[in-house]
Amino acid sequence: MSSTALLIASFLAFALACGSDEPIGPAAEPPAAAPAQPNGTAEDAHAGMNHGGAAHEAGAEAPADLPSAWAALQRTRDAIAAEIASGELGGIHERSEALARSAQAVLERSAALAPEQRARVESAAKQVPAVAGKLHEAADAGDAERTSAALKQLDAVLELMRAQYTPGALEGAESPEQHDGATHHHDATSHLAGHEHTKRPLAWVDAAAEETLVVKSTEFAFEPTTLQLRAGVATRIELDNRSALVEHSLLVRAPGGGDLIHLHAGPKGTDAGTYRLDSPGTYEVLCTIPGHTEAGMVGKLVVLAAGAKA
Repeated sequence: MSSTALLIASFLAFALACGSDEPIGPAAEPPAAAPAQPNGTAEDAHAGMNHGGAAHEAGAEAPADLPSAWAALQRTRDAIAAEIASGELGGIHERSEALARSAQAVLERSAALAPEQRARVESAAKQVPAVAGKLHEAADAGDAERTSAALKQLDAVLELMRAQYTPGALEGAESPEQHDGATHHHDATSHLAGHEHTKRPLAWVDAAAEETLVVKSTEFAFEPTTLQLRAGVATRIELDNRSALVEHSLLVRAPGGGDLIHLHAGPKGTDAGTYRLDSPGTYEVLCTIPGHTEAGMVGKLVVLAAGAKA
C-alpha cells in the first residue's frame, strides 16, 4: 500500500472512531453523586441557598426549650421595631420571614400547657405568617406608617401568646401558682349558655329586646366602629366574630367602675345579650383580649336621648 493510501486509511479509521458511541481512550469517570440531603431533597437545599435568610435559619440550632424559643421570637420582633424606629426598612423583609418559624418553635415547646391555653397559642401562631406578610409588604413599599401598624398587630398576637403561660414560664422561672391563662375568667353567674362572667354586666336586663344591634369583629377592628343605642330601649347586642383564629371581646366600662356591657366570642363564634342604658352619652368600646386594644381594636358607643333616631 502506498504512503498516500495508508494515510487515507488511517484518517478514515480515526473518523469512524470519533463517530462511535464507544470512547477511544480510557473510560471516563462517572460524575460524583450529589451528597444526600438529610432533611429534604436537593431542590430544597438549592432553594435554601438561593435565599440567604432562609438558609441561615435552617442552619441555626433549634431552640433548646420554651424560654429559648420565646427569646428568639422576641429578638426578631425587637430588631424589626428598631429598624422601624430608625427609618431603615430594608432588612424587615428577611427578618419577618423568621417570625413564623419562631412562633412555631414556641408552640412545639408548649406541650405542658392546658389544652385551652395551648389552643390559644396555636391560634396565635397561625396568625403570625399573615402579620409577617403585612410587615414585609409594607416595608418593601417603603410605607413606614403601614409597617408600624403591622408591628402593632404583631405585638397583639404575641401578647395573646404570652398571656397563656404562668408568670415566669417564658423567662425560665416557672411560678408555682396555677394560672388559667385567660384574660376574662368566666366562672360564676351565667347570662348565656356557654358564656359566663364573674359579675353580671351592669346594663344587662331580663327583658324582651325591642331592637337589635349586630357588631362584627375582625383583626383588629369592630364593624361598625361607632355603635348607637337609644336610651331606655332594651337592645339585643350580638358580637359576631368573623375571625377563624382569634377570640374577641366587646366591653363597655361604667364611669364609676364595672362593666356596662361585656360580650366574648370565640373564633367564628357569637355572643349576645340584652342591654339597656338609660343615660345618654358616649362610651369607649374595647376588645380586652391581650394586645387587641393596643392594636387599635376600639370604638365608640353613642347612647342617644329618648326619642332620637338611631
